[in-house]
Amino acid sequence: MNTAFKIGYRNLADTAILAASAQVGTKPVTLLVDPHPARRWSAGLTTVAWVNLTWAAPVTIDCVALMRSSHGGTGRCRVTASHSNGGTDLYDSGDVPALVDPRFGYLIHVLPAPVTTSTLRLYLSDPSVPELRGGRLFVGPLWTPQHAPALGKDFGRAPLATQTVGRGGQTFIGRRANPRATSFTLAALTPAEERTHLRELQRLCSIEDDILVMFDAADPNPGDVSLWGIAKDLQRPRQDNHQQFSATFTITERL
Repeated sequence: MNTAFKIGYRNLADTAILAASAQVGTKPVTLLVDPHPARRWSAGLTTVAWVNLTWAAPVTIDCVALMRSSHGGTGRCRVTASHSNGGTDLYDSGDVPALVDPRFGYLIHVLPAPVTTSTLRLYLSDPSVPELRGGRLFVGPLWTPQHAPALGKDFGRAPLATQTVGRGGQTFIGRRANPRATSFTLAALTPAEERTHLRELQRLCSIEDDILVMFDAADPNPGDVSLWGIAKDLQRPRQDNHQQFSATFTITERL
């Protein structure tokens, strides 16, 4: 039975009202829900800041992830959830290490159990960086499939650089991003998983919205085993037999 592999595809941050303790005029907190990956919120020249999300109706979440975080190896965070702005009556993680690997910039916090809340606040601190900032924010529920990906999955780089050989024989390199990529197959999915999750993945994500894939949610370096990106040619669920379905995913990281 799988407990480590998880997928986040329903991003409730996009339906929240956002506020922050500080923001630079050209980098407001609303950029945390901007689909363009290069646009980032900045709290300015400070080492302590918070971001607050409020929903009109309660939502159920168990993951908070801030991509392109500026945190270094000494950063810390705190996640609180309540039914009142700034309250901590439903969940409080306490002040914990942010677990951000600067190579990837993923701040991922998985709650021990789902929480239904109207307000969530993410506190950030890191005295080692001159500026606190973040890119795309994911807040939502995680799907834990009954079975982890089948054998044959891959996880590595998808270099986008190009080489062109000139007429004189010189090799010219067009330097581009070097994102990570993965492909895997989820097999032996139940009819309930196919209806509840695979169909929703098709409806919500297709080739437009991002998916957060975590190969081991308990890993001490979650950014090293997680990938946030767009599913390329998201495959339609396949019915392998009367009671089992499968689906294949190919995902390239959004830098």
